[in-house]
Amino acid sequence: MWAWLNWPSPARWALTAAFWCIANFLLFLPSQSFRDIGQVFPFQDKIVHLAIFGILAALIRWSIPSPWGRGWKGVVVVLVLILYGIGTECLQALFPSLGRSFEWADILVNFIGVVAGTVLCGRVASATSL
Repeated sequence: MWAWLNWPSPARWALTAAFWCIANFLLFLPSQSFRDIGQVFPFQDKIVHLAIFGILAALIRWSIPSPWGRGWKGVVVVLVLILYGIGTECLQALFPSLGRSFEWADILVNFIGVVAGTVLCGRVASATSL
């Protein structure tokens, strides 16, 4: 069922790097760019943060060799992603001209996304030979 996920390692990293670039673009895009989109549903911003960090964590977990995804090495990877989530919020606060701001709620949602993406990808990996 999950055999289609057995991509070669360079292809996995290429997809992960491409998504990371897209994530950074979205996280630092001036807020004026979103005025036309508006608020489609409640907590839209938080859902976007959850999706970005969940997908990023899952892609990184999928890309790293299995021994790095388990035990203390896996915890280090998760901690680095959590620090990245905190760092993006801090950087947004440093550039108020972008119309972005620091929000503790975004850090919490980033954290939840990292943990959820890592756990879900880990479960798929343990159920298959990824």
